[in-house]
Amino acid sequence: MKRFLLAFRLILTIVVALTGFSLAPLPQAKAESFYYTAYPQGTVGILKPKIGFQITQSSIASVSHIALKLDGQRVTGQYDAASMTYTYQPEQPLAKGAHTVAVSVEFAGYEPIEQEWSFTVSSLSVTEPPTSYSDKQREMVRAINDYRLLYGLPSLQINPNLTMAAKMHAEYLQTNNIDTTQVSMHVQTKSLPGYIGEKPGERALYAGYYDHVAEDVSYHAGTHIGSVDSLFDAPYHRLPFLLPSAKDIGVAVVGPFVVLEFGFQEQDQQQLVVTPAPGEKYVPVAFNGHEDPDPIRMHQGAAYPVGYPIVAHISGSNTEEVKLVEARLTDAKGHAVELLQNTPKNDEHLIQEVILTPAKPLLPDASYTAYVKMTASHNGSIQTFEKTWQFQTEPAETVGKSKLHADAAAYKKLTEQKSEAAHVVSFSLNDTSYTLDGVQLDMKLAPLVIDGSSYLWVRDLAAALGAQIEWNEAQKAAIYTKDGRTISFFTTRPTYALDGVEASTDVPAKLVNENTMIPVRLLSEVLGAKVEYIPEDHSVSITY
Repeated sequence: MKRFLLAFRLILTIVVALTGFSLAPLPQAKAESFYYTAYPQGTVGILKPKIGFQITQSSIASVSHIALKLDGQRVTGQYDAASMTYTYQPEQPLAKGAHTVAVSVEFAGYEPIEQEWSFTVSSLSVTEPPTSYSDKQREMVRAINDYRLLYGLPSLQINPNLTMAAKMHAEYLQTNNIDTTQVSMHVQTKSLPGYIGEKPGERALYAGYYDHVAEDVSYHAGTHIGSVDSLFDAPYHRLPFLLPSAKDIGVAVVGPFVVLEFGFQEQDQQQLVVTPAPGEKYVPVAFNGHEDPDPIRMHQGAAYPVGYPIVAHISGSNTEEVKLVEARLTDAKGHAVELLQNTPKNDEHLIQEVILTPAKPLLPDASYTAYVKMTASHNGSIQTFEKTWQFQTEPAETVGKSKLHADAAAYKKLTEQKSEAAHVVSFSLNDTSYTLDGVQLDMKLAPLVIDGSSYLWVRDLAAALGAQIEWNEAQKAAIYTKDGRTISFFTTRPTYALDGVEASTDVPAKLVNENTMIPVRLLSEVLGAKVEYIPEDHSVSITY
């Protein structure tokens, strides 16, 4: 079954938009104004919702007095002077239905002001969001934080309100058997069962979460950790993982539907984050699509699989007019790699980021150098961001993900090594699996013993060593290529050819049931790697 990673992330303000208010001065005072947000508004699904009023922008240093009324009754909340926020948490569940809130704010030297708003407690409300999480949910959060650690970003904390929103949205998708090819997975329809809000912001508000949210949704047939990895690999869906100011996360899996809700606050400071991570040693080589919107839709002639997408994101709440000035990707020999460029200029789904997709899959176990130069307007001034960094692709598929989630701190430490990663492969000749840099992988064909010699399937060997393999029917030979080195393993005569130069061997390759099998004794002669046979456990160790 294909994995559909649907609907680009949405980032919304779920409290009321910034509202300006003019202060009437008392004699001897000058006129001033401030901006505020108030919550909750709309419909909430929590019987004891947090009620708050925050002064978000003001030229006045402090509040002299603030008071709150709920349904006409004075209630006692808490005021945080640093954030200029007054909050009240009901001790008892509120009645289902409509409620009003009034706040009175006084600034020294100015007339007091009073603002009023309303909200509705849903008839389906729960007293509080659940605070117990399954092992699967906790493992998904750890996997998300593995990526955050790799990029030097703060860890996210699982949030009960966001998790409630994620779970209810996943249940809505499952209950209504949403057609992932026809309907946006970020939108709910009011007439359908389980509706709690049309858009992610409304659903977060329903669950009692009042900061900004970014939502990732996928239809995934694999494991729960695999769903996290697939969302990260998809360039549009990767962006919420990289938000520097993200602090909360909600996760849910219902059937094949996976919902991630990222909670964050705006931050004024600009920061450039690039992926793959600088110095990363196990980057995937390819991306196979299944993302909506399709990142290569506007590039005529482009087709999947493409190379692993590079993403560069400039954070900052007042960042505007992001432009890509220059971008390059070069291989170890300095040859340019063709890039498909998605920028805010040609992609309506991008605002503060660019996506640079290699037109063809990258080579395995290969080094690349990336470069981006971008400009952005911030509070009226133009700033330039420039970054050059290196990364290395993984020799075999999934090795990088396995190592990252096994020990993210150790994986990040590898990025600090200036040299290329050295690899060790161990083939057990009595088993159907092998290990590559400590990661166990399955062999497609079990080793064979023929006339006292042990043989490995050439495609298993190539996969383990990050090489490419082709079959030459005319020569009846498997053509092995890596780092410009070409080896022809002939199956009809006792010879092989290294870069076109033939040599004889007592143990040639053999064709067994249409599969080219390579004798272990031949490996040390031709691979240019250290090959060691370990008789104690009947295994072969290859270091390259």
